[in-house]
Amino acid sequence: MTVRFPFRNLEPTFFAGLFDDPLLLVRVRPAGSNLLFDCGQVHHVAKRVLTALDTLFISHTHMDHWMGIDSVIRQLHASPKTIDLFGPPGLADKLQHKLSGYDWNLADDYWGNFRVHEIYPDKIDRCLFSGPESFRRQPLDGHRRDDRIIYRTPHLQVAAETCEHRVASLIFRIDEQPTFLIDTERLQQLNLVPGPWLGQLKRRFFREAGEQAELKVLKREAGEIREVSVADPDGLIRQLQRPQQQASIGYVSDVGFTAENKERICELMQGVDLLLCECTFLRAAKEKARTSYHLCTDDINQLLVELRPRFFLPMHLSKTYSRRTGELYRELSPPAGTEILQIPPQLTPRPLQTREIAWQRYGIPLENQIT
Repeated sequence: MTVRFPFRNLEPTFFAGLFDDPLLLVRVRPAGSNLLFDCGQVHHVAKRVLTALDTLFISHTHMDHWMGIDSVIRQLHASPKTIDLFGPPGLADKLQHKLSGYDWNLADDYWGNFRVHEIYPDKIDRCLFSGPESFRRQPLDGHRRDDRIIYRTPHLQVAAETCEHRVASLIFRIDEQPTFLIDTERLQQLNLVPGPWLGQLKRRFFREAGEQAELKVLKREAGEIREVSVADPDGLIRQLQRPQQQASIGYVSDVGFTAENKERICELMQGVDLLLCECTFLRAAKEKARTSYHLCTDDINQLLVELRPRFFLPMHLSKTYSRRTGELYRELSPPAGTEILQIPPQLTPRPLQTREIAWQRYGIPLENQIT
C-alpha cells in the first residue's frame, strides 16, 4: 500500500535500504529541483536524478556519508549552474582534496561551480570552487548565525543543529513554507474580482524581485468593477490567505545518545511529520552503541515518545544484523499515532562475480552465444 504523506510541494524518497548508506532525496516539485541529504554510495541513482540536484546537505564526512561526492561531481561538474553544499566545519578542505585528485586542464567557460557552506554554531563560512577556473577555491563572505535556519527558498526551509558523533554531525529539519492559497469566500466578502493582480500578489507573497511596486486590485463597487490602489498589500495577503498546515521532515543520522544530543534532537525535531533516524544497534548492543556514538532501539523508543512523528523510518542498521531484521521492528514501540515505515534490507544491486560476465561475439545474436 502506498504511503500518503501530507506534503504539498515536497516529495521525499529514501534512496537506500535498511543496511545501505543513508541517502534521502527531497524533490521540490514547483521548482523541479532535488535536495540530497548525505552522499554515501550513489552509483544506483539515475543520472537524471543527480543532474536535477542543486543542493546537498552532508551530516558528516565519514566514508558512508560522503564517498558518493565523486559521482555527484562526475554528473554535475560540466553543468552550467552552482551547486550548494552545506556541512560541518572542514567540508571545504575535504571537497578541495577530492577535486585536487583529478586533472581539470580541459575546463570550459560554461562549467558550473560548487559553493560550500560550513555550519558552525554561531556562523556560516563560505567558499566557491569555480568550474571555469579548474575549480580553484575562492573565499566568499560568510555571515553570523542567529537561528537554526541555514537554507531557505519560497517553498521550504532547512534548519540544522550540531550533534556529537566523535566528530561534528549535523541533523536537519526540512519544513514546507506556506504556499499561496486564496480563500475564495473571503475574496467575495471583500468584493474583490479575480484578475492579473492576483499574480502580482502571489509574486509579492514569495518576495520575488521587483514586486514592491504599487498594487492595484479589481473591486466591485456600486455595481461597477473599478481598479483600486491597496495601501497595505501584505495586510491583504493575510486577509486572503487560506489557513494551511505545513508538513516537515526530520533527518537524524549518526549521533550518540548523550543528554546534550537528545535535547538538541528533541528541540529541533518536535512536531515533525516524517522522521528518518539511524537505528544502528538492537537493544542487547546498547553498550556498543554508547561506545561508537550511535543509537539503539531503546534510544529510538525514547525519542519517538518525545517527538511523536506521524511516520518514522529506521535506517542505517548495522550489517551485523543482516539475517535479523525482524528483531529491529519487534523492538520498536512507537506511541499511538506514529506509523513505522519499512524498507528492504538492501536497495542496491549485489556485486557481480567474474563468472557472470561473458565476452560476446559481434554478429551473433546474444541468445545464441554459448558462455
